[in-house]
Amino acid sequence: MTRLAALDLRRGRYVAHSSSLTGDGMWIANGAFELLDEPADAPLGAAVRRMLDASRTGVPAPDLRGGPSPFAPVLDALGLRTWATYAKGARHVDVEQDGATVLVSPTRNGGAREGFVGLTGQAVRLAAPGDEELGGALRAALDRSS
Repeated sequence: MTRLAALDLRRGRYVAHSSSLTGDGMWIANGAFELLDEPADAPLGAAVRRMLDASRTGVPAPDLRGGPSPFAPVLDALGLRTWATYAKGARHVDVEQDGATVLVSPTRNGGAREGFVGLTGQAVRLAAPGDEELGGALRAALDRSS
């Protein structure tokens, strides 16, 4: 089963968050997240691993027209009103796990129109990484993200 998480760096704070796959095939934030302030590699890797563990499949699709954003818990925790405000100036890394293999992909911040665009040519594939190795790969990917 594929699991999906992300790590963002926004104004000096790390935000690790999880995504789940809806029954109709859309990946959405699932409300699981952690806020971290300048952690070392091992705690950063451990936080993202917890977010990967929180990723699920077959979750119900949210009503995006009338209900709150699936990312609302993160926005509330940071005191923000919109995802666009959150994303402005943020650096983002996609993390995908399939079995013991973890793919860490830096992104380019395309703003409100494009969102975060994966730089797949710069992705790093890790085989059964420990927290320290995963954290180091995350930090390196954030450095390559724009």
